[in-house]
Amino acid sequence: GEDGLVKTQATSVYSLAWNANSSQIVYASGQYLIIQSLQASIKALSWKAHEGVILKLDWNPINELILSGAEDGKYKIWDGFGRQLYSSSPCNFPITSVAWSPDGLLFAIGSYNMLRLCDQQGWTYSIDRPSSGSILNLAWSCDGTQIVGAGAAGHVVLAQVIDRCMEYDVFQVTLRDEHSLSVYNAQNGAIENLELRDRVIKISFCFDYLIVLTATQCHIYNTASP
Repeated sequence: GEDGLVKTQATSVYSLAWNANSSQIVYASGQYLIIQSLQASIKALSWKAHEGVILKLDWNPINELILSGAEDGKYKIWDGFGRQLYSSSPCNFPITSVAWSPDGLLFAIGSYNMLRLCDQQGWTYSIDRPSSGSILNLAWSCDGTQIVGAGAAGHVVLAQVIDRCMEYDVFQVTLRDEHSLSVYNAQNGAIENLELRDRVIKISFCFDYLIVLTATQCHIYNTASP
């Protein structure tokens, strides 16, 4: 900018993101990540994050973690002090897009004909292989239940987060699709299916109550009821 807080880089800057309170930005310059405060008196924090050019990054405002993906085929998680919390094994192709879910509990990774869903620690939930070419951009829906990807081959990839599982006491709840849940009782082997009119957004199970939020309603089920 004109105030000189962010210096001109010798290499291309492919991606950048704000922190939660808009007091800092993180941007990728070559193999380095750089966190720059908007206060001129605070020195920028810079570190070598990848062995290849960093193509995409994202900074989640809830968990305050930075996600990066690069030409070396790896995606990594960092805290706001530049400490590495997770590094993936190399993928077959460069990582061309990354995106945190709005609540920071999940993130998505895009590469050539590949869409990967992970939890915030980096554990992989699922891998899909659409014929989309390299997925160049990813965007979550505001409720964190869907994600779209822009493919280099001219395709738009739409994905729905399903098969989410939650356990409480002797019960296991699984989101089978966007409108239905199954509740398994390990004590007697009973399975109950719950069909809902609207898309399920959140599930919570504690203190003998199952709470299910949809786009328009809140459903409360008492497990102690006969």
